[in-house]
Amino acid sequence: MLRLALGGIRHHRYGFIGALCASALAAMLLAACGVLIESGLRAVPGTDRFGATAAVVRMDPDLVVRTGSGQNVDHEHYPLDQPPRMSRQAVEAVRAVGGVGRVVADTPFYAQAVGPGGVPLAGPEDGPAQGHAWEAAALTPFGLRSGRAPGADDEVVVDASVAARAHSRTGDTVTVVTDTGTERFRVCGIAAPRGRDGLPDQSALFFSTATAERLSRSGGEAAAVGVFPARGVDADELAGKLRKALDKPGTDVLTGDARAEAGAPDTTRQLDDATLLFGPMAGFGGFLAVFVLGGTIALGVLQRTHEIALLRAVGATPWQVRRVVTWETVLAAVIGLVPGFALAVPLAKVVLGTLRDRGSVPSAYQLVIGPLPFLIAAAATLLLALLAGVFAAGRVARVRAADALQEAAAPRRIMPVTRLLSALVALGGGIALFLATQHIGGEVGVAFQYLVVMLLMGAAVLLGPLLTRVLEPPLGALVSWIGTTGRLAHANSRTSVRRVASVASALMLTTTMACTVLLVTGSLNRITAEQTDRRTRADVVLLPRDAPGLPPDVVAAARRLPGAEAVAATRSTTFVSYVLGTPDVLGAQALDPAAAAKVLDLGLREGSLTSLAKDGTVAVSRTHAKERSLHVGDRLRGWLGDGTKVSLTVGAVFDRPLGLGDILLSDRYLAPHMHQKLDDSVLVRAKSGEEKRLREAADALVRDHPTAKATDVGEYASAARTALAQNTTGTYLVLSVLVMFTAVSVVNGLLMGTAERAREFALLRLLGASRGQISRMLYLETFIAVLIGAAVGTAIACAGLAGANGALTGSMEFSIPPGGYLLVLAGVAALALVSTALPAALALRNRADGALPAA
Repeated sequence: MLRLALGGIRHHRYGFIGALCASALAAMLLAACGVLIESGLRAVPGTDRFGATAAVVRMDPDLVVRTGSGQNVDHEHYPLDQPPRMSRQAVEAVRAVGGVGRVVADTPFYAQAVGPGGVPLAGPEDGPAQGHAWEAAALTPFGLRSGRAPGADDEVVVDASVAARAHSRTGDTVTVVTDTGTERFRVCGIAAPRGRDGLPDQSALFFSTATAERLSRSGGEAAAVGVFPARGVDADELAGKLRKALDKPGTDVLTGDARAEAGAPDTTRQLDDATLLFGPMAGFGGFLAVFVLGGTIALGVLQRTHEIALLRAVGATPWQVRRVVTWETVLAAVIGLVPGFALAVPLAKVVLGTLRDRGSVPSAYQLVIGPLPFLIAAAATLLLALLAGVFAAGRVARVRAADALQEAAAPRRIMPVTRLLSALVALGGGIALFLATQHIGGEVGVAFQYLVVMLLMGAAVLLGPLLTRVLEPPLGALVSWIGTTGRLAHANSRTSVRRVASVASALMLTTTMACTVLLVTGSLNRITAEQTDRRTRADVVLLPRDAPGLPPDVVAAARRLPGAEAVAATRSTTFVSYVLGTPDVLGAQALDPAAAAKVLDLGLREGSLTSLAKDGTVAVSRTHAKERSLHVGDRLRGWLGDGTKVSLTVGAVFDRPLGLGDILLSDRYLAPHMHQKLDDSVLVRAKSGEEKRLREAADALVRDHPTAKATDVGEYASAARTALAQNTTGTYLVLSVLVMFTAVSVVNGLLMGTAERAREFALLRLLGASRGQISRMLYLETFIAVLIGAAVGTAIACAGLAGANGALTGSMEFSIPPGGYLLVLAGVAALALVSTALPAALALRNRADGALPAA
């Protein structure tokens, strides 16, 4: 069988090359995803803020919820927006543990220096700008390069990176913005960690103990405690004693890399989010690899139908036929692993570099090349290739030997019953999930649209021959109007349904993925901007400028603006509530109900926004209320951003949550549950006829508040769209990589399908057809496949878009940007036609009689 397989490879080299390329593509994509996932799991923030300590003690920053029952009990972790702090008693308990030499409590707070020209200085890589008490400098440690430690209330030590950007020296005065307002401090010293100017992902300012206590509003509580061992005590021994003494729920004792993660929570969260992004990429890539690899191998077997039928006719058993095809497929897959793995690392570098340049992943995310991703990718690729070969050869191998040649010449069925049933299952699952997403609603419903698209794509690929049989006659009839070559292309497509279906399926996958990137992902950005624009009734919107938020003195100044009628601030937090029966983290906003009612048009369905003035009352979005069957007066149970469990009364149901949040609560009610007072925006509405005067006054206001900028509603809505687009950069990139994967599979399939038809072209030339006529016929055949693939792919993408709009707005109406859509179609058509040109030229380069077998 092996010799027969090698002979088949020699005579059908284009089919073998096609299977090899498909295997290489699958291995490349799966291995690249594996490398990215492993790298994310192993990534640790850079220079450790707690690097000098033996251990770090803190409260668990996650909310732990018990789910399930009986033997299926599990504990799910959900990140808290306002992590709990350690009380004075808890800090003293740490100090009392045997073997502890020194305990340093640290409660970071927002403190941002202002540089030349009034420009706020963000942390490295746009990380946080944090303030600490000077005692916390020992945790890294920071050492003084010049000056002395802060003693007076108006003194500050700045890290060397901030000093360089602020052009500050010891003795200078620097402006610092905190959540208490803007203050001036005298630089009494410049400090830095050993070997560098600052931490890689945050800037640090150090104040006196009294000033840090005032600015952090900690009340003696600590975000974390760094522990140093007593003389003669081993660090590991101390960690063991701490764990034993502090063994209680909600208390963490961290050592090793976990200390670095605690010292850079924002970077750790970015690393986790980026790592989670590549999991769906691998899943989606594996899904596409099944159809790309399976379709390519099936096309190769289809081209050899007569040869396999002849083997059956001369006595080859079905098992022998399967073995021949399986050997060829496995050989192609094994060889394809080499170029696939060679390209996997460059692909991973390109993806990671692009995300890093866009600010979606921190510099701590570095590639780690280990054997595990390649072993998994190899096993998956070989398994897919093996199964594809067995199933592709199965239909021909099962035919009785006496009927094999007749079946090869004129197939009785265009697709087997098992394939039809599988397609109907996938189609039914897609439709059922689509309907379910309309009940779920919200961003969860939008996320499920990608699974809907996957199921519909799977159904379309499985139904490819049937769809081609239905769509080819009308589309082919249009092509027939072109002339003789058009009629010949129509005839060839009508009689070669399975070959056309194979090419059309690859084109459908490419069209669907490209349209999904353009339509479904972009729809969320567009609808967010539209809802923000319709919701906001303000004339001026104050937003943070290179800062995480606006201090309260900005709101106070806005209320004093001449011409201002109403002023309301919004402050983001989170609320953990049940979605689809399991807890999920929802976006929430704290606001002043009375003022917000004057500057926000939320499209209220029930109740009133002013009802939030009563503590324990909440406004919920229509989508969340629909999922939970909530109405005014019902109870909503969940957890606030600091982990406090609450039972709230629904006071309003509103209709425009995108860019704001699904949960609205009174700022007065939430104030005790938030560590810092930084607003996301300040909305200002002008008195009638005072709009121009208000804008001029707002422009003057921001000159006195360096971290604020004044915009109008249009800019505000655009900023919401931009922020959301930045958050979906990773999704765009992942989908773009998958689009390229399917596009290359289109090229591979067309090259393979066209090159194997050399004898057919030679016969046409002997009958009088010119090279030009045959080339035009091929282009028109490809064009028919493009029309079929584009039609089915567009229909699937539109279903996803309608589902996304329905989940977000309750209406399935949607619009397609004509420019972008036509660009996708033109790109797919150009790709297909160019991929036809090269193999056509190769197949037509020889004399006509040289391509036919000798008599």
